[in-house]
Amino acid sequence: MKMFPGPGSLLRSKARREGGFTLLEAMIALMIVAMALPALITLVMTQLDGSAAIRDKTYAYWVAENQLTRIRLLQQQKAKKALPDYQVPDKDSGTVDMMGLRWQWQLKTIAMEAIPGFKRVEIAVRLLGTADGASLGRAAVQEDQPAMARLTGYISDPELVQVQ
Repeated sequence: MKMFPGPGSLLRSKARREGGFTLLEAMIALMIVAMALPALITLVMTQLDGSAAIRDKTYAYWVAENQLTRIRLLQQQKAKKALPDYQVPDKDSGTVDMMGLRWQWQLKTIAMEAIPGFKRVEIAVRLLGTADGASLGRAAVQEDQPAMARLTGYISDPELVQVQ
């Protein structure tokens, strides 16, 4: 004699097939997510660190460009006889606060032997810390540490070169 399953047993087996995830499937899915999330967080943090470094380098170049512009403006004033005694220093340095950070710049001028009356100006900029006084662990910047930005420009001495 052949037995047919009753209507209640058909509903139970259908409910078992459509019931959703089993415990094993849910555990495997959670394990995959648990392994992927740290990698994603590491990737995001790396991108943020890269963005901050690019931002700081941009600020450092702005500081260097400001110092080169300052020297050029002083040279223009010398040419107009407003600052007749001004001489571009061979070496100079200082600190400046910009964008909430404190920067140290160092300027060095080198006379160009091939072109009399012209000088090459090299400016190196390093980050000291935040502008509110907190430092990054050093009061004076060592010159052997790499600069965050280096800028080279050229200026002329108005006494030796005719400016029009």
